[in-house]
Amino acid sequence: MIKTFIRVEMSSEGESPKEVVERMRQIGATPVVGDYDFELDLGDDERLFDKLEDIHHALRGSSVRYSVTTRTDIEDTGERKNHVTPLVDQKATELKRKLYREKLERWKELGLDVEELERLLEEDMDKFKEVSKDFLKTHLDNLSVVKDKHPPENLLDGEVLSLLDEQGKTIADIMSLTGYSEEKVTLSLGRLISAGSTVTERQGKAEVYKLVPPPAPAVRKQLVIQSAGTEEEAEQRILGVLRPSGVTRGQLMRASKLPPEQATKAIASLSKRGLVRVVRKGKEAFFYPS
Repeated sequence: MIKTFIRVEMSSEGESPKEVVERMRQIGATPVVGDYDFELDLGDDERLFDKLEDIHHALRGSSVRYSVTTRTDIEDTGERKNHVTPLVDQKATELKRKLYREKLERWKELGLDVEELERLLEEDMDKFKEVSKDFLKTHLDNLSVVKDKHPPENLLDGEVLSLLDEQGKTIADIMSLTGYSEEKVTLSLGRLISAGSTVTERQGKAEVYKLVPPPAPAVRKQLVIQSAGTEEEAEQRILGVLRPSGVTRGQLMRASKLPPEQATKAIASLSKRGLVRVVRKGKEAFFYPS
């Protein structure tokens, strides 16, 4: 359904609000509350330009200024901002088909095979609507786009991801919480699934999307310290972990498992006797077997 929304600006020198409402009702416009003042539907066999002419003639002589915005029910009506359709002299069915084609082009760019949908769009629009409604949901795992380079969609993905938990949420839940359209939520979930941040699971008749928890941070094992019984044992343990490529003091300590005092004393003794060579590289000292 193509809808035209009219915002009017009245003047104290012009007709009263009641008279303006009566003028607009004569052309089928309905008063509404919100960002616009009137709503006017465009039938499939009516031309947009003709409706604009009706609005203009209905308000002529009323001293009312007006602005017009036209939208269609297949646009992203869940968006926080209204999408504006160019005012062209086309029938509503032609406008819808054009918008559907643009949607299929976006899906193609994501790596999806839309050949069958393209055929349906030209042959049977009602069937196209029925089939395309669940198309993205059944092809989420096949989306080839892993990283999105567009900042607005990165923000969308972050917002969707922040709502997910390990219990799972349906697409309807996410749409309700974010205000985004079904297509945008579905595409965002596809990117999150491709990135490994989200998984899908069926719970009864519902399909839910769950958060994949990040891996737990690696837990470093506490170093086991084993005191040497004698100084000779401590020195042998130091010699046993030296490498021709050199090791740092920290590596010597960890590998030998000696208490710091014993390790330091053993290194000093071995160095003094020429059994360990110390080379300083910048701020770090490396130890080599002589």
